[in-house]
Amino acid sequence: MRAQCEHKSTSVHSLDRKPRILIAHPSRQHSHQAALALLEAEFLGCYATGVPVSYGELGVPWSALVRRFSTYEEVAALRELTRVNMVGPVFNRLFARYLPGFARFDIQPLHYQTYRVFDRWVAELIARDHFDAVIAYENSALYSFQAAKKIGAKCILDAASLHRVEADRRLESGPPKAYKARVDLRKDREVMLADCIFATSELAAESYRANIGSEKCVKAIPLGVDTERFKPGVEQTSSHMALQPFTFIFVGSGTGRKGFDFILESMERLLLEGLSLRLSVAGVIDRSLLTGRERVLNNTREYGMVSHNELPSVLRSAQCLLLPSRVDAFGLVVPEAMACGVPAIVSDMVGAKELIEEGHNGFIVPSENPDVLVDRMRWCICNATSVHRMSTAARAAAERYSWANYRRRLLSAVREVLSARSEPRDEVDRIGRIT
Repeated sequence: MRAQCEHKSTSVHSLDRKPRILIAHPSRQHSHQAALALLEAEFLGCYATGVPVSYGELGVPWSALVRRFSTYEEVAALRELTRVNMVGPVFNRLFARYLPGFARFDIQPLHYQTYRVFDRWVAELIARDHFDAVIAYENSALYSFQAAKKIGAKCILDAASLHRVEADRRLESGPPKAYKARVDLRKDREVMLADCIFATSELAAESYRANIGSEKCVKAIPLGVDTERFKPGVEQTSSHMALQPFTFIFVGSGTGRKGFDFILESMERLLLEGLSLRLSVAGVIDRSLLTGRERVLNNTREYGMVSHNELPSVLRSAQCLLLPSRVDAFGLVVPEAMACGVPAIVSDMVGAKELIEEGHNGFIVPSENPDVLVDRMRWCICNATSVHRMSTAARAAAERYSWANYRRRLLSAVREVLSARSEPRDEVDRIGRIT
């Protein structure tokens, strides 16, 4: 897709024009909402992404192919200022999801390499045009920031995860040790070049402040939910919500990182107690976690990957969301479920725990403590009517986290960064380069 990001502009220090900002993300996640915020303020200069915002411009047969494999929707408002490089999403779909035999090789280094390819491509866009600021996603921001510093543009790091030190402390898996050292070095350079770091929750922001000091600007900007799409449905009657078996739901990648093994262990224990429960899963499960768990499998319904159009009805078919992650900087499914009137049980390492009022619209359990998770799940099963009464409070909490509120918070933070004094040039040079 070719969209015009080029634009005649005046001096960086001109007072008679609005700033021009490039935002870059190798996939999409929440970046399109940030781009929409900038567009509404007439600050958006270019949206560089790995996911098309308008499939019709791809032509046949590419349009049909992308529609088939993408769970993302079109965002027509961004079309004119969007440039697309699909190397990351294509790799992820082809190798990570549709060629499971390839998983016997370590594909993580290759996945990180797609970030570097995207990053270099964005750096070329920056070098060819003028921008006052660049917002780039972690792992794919180094070359972009280096190019931005050359033209005196502010650099904002969109950090969708916790700081790497905190994440490493809680997760055992990762890329090979030798390669991880290079990944960590790149992440550290991105942080050093950033004028400000935007974290997706206070939990994530605190992990950065604890590991990089108080001198660096770090702002928590919680993500949002489409409260018009995700909302309670007519099918959620009192009689429906009290039906047996009690239905929990998990949304996302069923992996150890998300605490999916704790969910399976808890289900086994509760089923052995003779309790009636079922688990719905919207996402892809790490099949190795299911070995020897036939009883759990018999009480699990797998939806596979679902689109955002399908997800609200899937969420509404359950009575409680489970997200006992070991590490989760936010956990977008939490406000999505709560907006549908579905209470949630999350771990204390889920950034979206800030939506939870204990016992009022859900529960917060200690990370990596299946005993407490079992207790909370047992309570829900035995008190289905009380769980249903949490629905209104869950919806009210989610309404405070609308995407409109996210866009307002982001735009306010961007204005603050633009008005702040830049780092001295010699400090930027001291950081150096990495290949």
